[in-house]
Amino acid sequence: MNNAQFKIECFRNGLYSPEQIIEFYKVVHTEETKYNSRDAQLWINGKSSREYQIDPKAIQILDMLNAIRSEVIAKEKERIELGNPRYKYLFKGEQALWSEHHEFINLPVNFYNSIMVELGKKDLIYFEFSKKDIES
Repeated sequence: MNNAQFKIECFRNGLYSPEQIIEFYKVVHTEETKYNSRDAQLWINGKSSREYQIDPKAIQILDMLNAIRSEVIAKEKERIELGNPRYKYLFKGEQALWSEHHEFINLPVNFYNSIMVELGKKDLIYFEFSKKDIES
């Protein structure tokens, strides 16, 4: 994977900044890491004259996210076809997302949001509203 491909895959999976990339890297690989946001910046942009070597663990993280993404999308498309979608809300923070959908625990809220975009969901509302408020 080259730097441009890495950047697109990060964006696709809701990791939009070097800080978000490193933060999630540390969630997955809990041992102390030598990498920081400057490294992640080089992973997504490369160097001016050449490609910059991406840590293989960072690529594995994207592969893992893509596998989760594919599975979630396939299952939700099946539920949509049956008229019973599971994902009906957007979330402003991870805690709300994780409390409602345990399958996304430790994943960034932007990862979930990017899946909603890929599914073409346009009738979402924010989770903070109570169901009573929505029905009235």
